[in-house]
Amino acid sequence: MAQVDTAARTAEAVFPAGECWPCWIDVDLDAIAANVRALRQVIGPRVRLVAVVKAQAYGLGAEMVARTALAAGADGLAVARVHEGVRLRRQGIRAPILLLTGFAPGEVDALVAHGLTPTVVDHDQLWQLAAAARRARVRLPVHVKVDTGLHRYGAAADTALALAEAIARSEDFALEGFYTHFATADAADLSFAREQVLRFRALCEQLAARGLRPRYLHAANSAGTLALPEAHFDLVRTGLGIYGYYATAAVPRRVPLRPAVTLWARVARLLTVAPGQTVGYGRTYRATRPLRAALLTIGYADGLPGSHYRGGYVLLGGQRADIIGRISMDQCVVDITRCPDVRVGDCAVVLGRQGEEVIDLDAFAERSGSIPHEVLTSLGGRVPRVYWQEGRVVAMATLAGEEWLPAPEGLATARRD
Repeated sequence: MAQVDTAARTAEAVFPAGECWPCWIDVDLDAIAANVRALRQVIGPRVRLVAVVKAQAYGLGAEMVARTALAAGADGLAVARVHEGVRLRRQGIRAPILLLTGFAPGEVDALVAHGLTPTVVDHDQLWQLAAAARRARVRLPVHVKVDTGLHRYGAAADTALALAEAIARSEDFALEGFYTHFATADAADLSFAREQVLRFRALCEQLAARGLRPRYLHAANSAGTLALPEAHFDLVRTGLGIYGYYATAAVPRRVPLRPAVTLWARVARLLTVAPGQTVGYGRTYRATRPLRAALLTIGYADGLPGSHYRGGYVLLGGQRADIIGRISMDQCVVDITRCPDVRVGDCAVVLGRQGEEVIDLDAFAERSGSIPHEVLTSLGGRVPRVYWQEGRVVAMATLAGEEWLPAPEGLATARRD
């Protein structure tokens, strides 16, 4: 497939004159497909790969990412909310969808009707699901999640074993999965994660001693997939990895992942700031020398954290332009003294690559006092997502109200390099 050179994208190249948005996110579907294939190589042909597309595919748009991941070889999908799975079904996606967290009593009929696979951690949930399965006259596949040390959504060991037995005995259910989740698979010290693997294996052996063998035993998230081959079992659940990122610097780079996201903003105005003048709310920045500045149409509502006004920067013309003054909801100001050729309408990279320079997700997250997962899911819902495949724009959407934007004439033509 054609490689898309992010550095070559400009407002003029991507959009017809006058059609440029204030800011937008390029989503590289080829990168997502390549990451799915790379992770499949890590796990081998006998292990299934479930693409985690919860929270609108970590902010990138669940439908487009789900279709791309499935086409590239993912065996199923995972979400965190019933309505996320229902939305995918209504968009025509028929692949298995695992619900990773709990559900409200009022959601059980929708869960069953749309063919979602629930995860249970207590007997009350099981009774609710059994009644819904009988009403729908279906045999419902169910996964049991056991807590091996995360202490979040998961059943205690004895409860998990009892749930698995109850499911196996019931005509309403099929015991499809038994799983756990790591607390420290992305850490440099993997001793606790390996302890969790041992606990999980012991519980699986207890299930086997009772004559129970779920179809899928699973434990690994993206970090666990790369760091703990012994935790692959029958299935891995990969979220951050399919988007092209590693959770921490400690996660092994067993395969090269391709970042799928570039966040852009447009230069709306050029400014001259004299010594002694201040920029932004609170007058926190005071110029000590004459400088040229540019107003960018992106703010904290779009995914540029307010904390970046200290030490944050963007790329303009492949050069660093420091953020000065506090970041507003919709705008920010950058120092372009070192970027003399900047003009109104030029496009700055806020996250991603431009030329030889890169603002990578790890550094962006660290500056925010955050983690890569949070940065992606905090990208503003109103910001258009522009989906690229084989060097072409294939779709555009915002996440705000699932609004699909009309493509301006000529937009889907091949990008000009």
